[in-house]
Amino acid sequence: MTSDVLKEAFNEAITINKKLTAYKKRIAYFFIDPLLNSFEAANDFYFNILGCHSISKINTYKSGASPVQTLCDAKELIDEDLYDAVFIFGYDPLLTNKHVYGKNTIQQAMDIFNGKSILECYNLISHRMCEEMGISKEFFLQLTDDLYRNYLKTYVKNTNQKVTYDRGRMLENLKGDLFRMTDCANPNIDFAGGVILANDQTANLITLPYGRVKVSGTKYNMVKGTPESIDKLVGQKNNLFAHLRSSFSAAQEQAKINVFEEFRKGNLCLEVYTCYPPIPLAFLLTTEMVESILELPEFLLNHEITVTGGMNLNRAPWNNSALNSLIEMCNTMIHSGIKYGLVHGNGGIGEIQGVAILEKV
Repeated sequence: MTSDVLKEAFNEAITINKKLTAYKKRIAYFFIDPLLNSFEAANDFYFNILGCHSISKINTYKSGASPVQTLCDAKELIDEDLYDAVFIFGYDPLLTNKHVYGKNTIQQAMDIFNGKSILECYNLISHRMCEEMGISKEFFLQLTDDLYRNYLKTYVKNTNQKVTYDRGRMLENLKGDLFRMTDCANPNIDFAGGVILANDQTANLITLPYGRVKVSGTKYNMVKGTPESIDKLVGQKNNLFAHLRSSFSAAQEQAKINVFEEFRKGNLCLEVYTCYPPIPLAFLLTTEMVESILELPEFLLNHEITVTGGMNLNRAPWNNSALNSLIEMCNTMIHSGIKYGLVHGNGGIGEIQGVAILEKV
């Protein structure tokens, strides 16, 4: 993914940027940071790839929930008439960096607590959820298998590949006794992508061969995220992941729809964040897509909860995973009869939760 390749890939975005600049539109530039070498990543991308000459506002974001955070912040800037358009792009050459710097360097960069690994933290979250929901380890493992089958169904449909059903080994040696290898997000991919938000007047200046997608509602919330705060982060049985519930409720209210009803009628697609099993399970429970945890096996058998096939099969470019999800959701909506799309963002060990509801115009 050289500069020339990226310039060719983003030729349309470069053209749009030049056109809006020529019309003296007020543009803000947001960037989802890569895992490594993030210090100059945004400047390098916007000046050397997108060809900007000057920038008056630039923000960078650094978590798995960042793509939803950027949507929320961009929507606010546009709704308050502070900017006409916001460019939201990200670039993370994870696979290339693995070869250049070595696997150990990548793993060290992902060790955000300098002690407990992210995998161990999510395993502790899973145990805490089991305690709160009153379910056994065996039932939780059944749910993780149901999740994987759900992702696999979507991935096979999208790619037409014959994927062998292989859940991989259990991860007790990594302090992940509730996880198999395929329960983990797979970061072995190079990624670059972006979306552009604009007000109606600015969007009318851009001629595109496809339809538009509106950000109807978006919200994120954060709580303390450390291994010591996992109990509070998870919450209680009747108030599981309260910050996720709050984000979902606010986004749904802004969008003026009932997500559950639209999903059941086939008018809405989901892209739930699938880094580790407790996160998609928490989403389905806190948003009341299911009334009881005992309903999850049947729900997962009959309803696809991603449009991508999940972050193991479809890969997970670190902070940019939900940006990839936003792009794929827009493509799905534009090329299908689906009117709404919901994209879930998750940051850290679950402390940042964001929800974006998109609507086809």
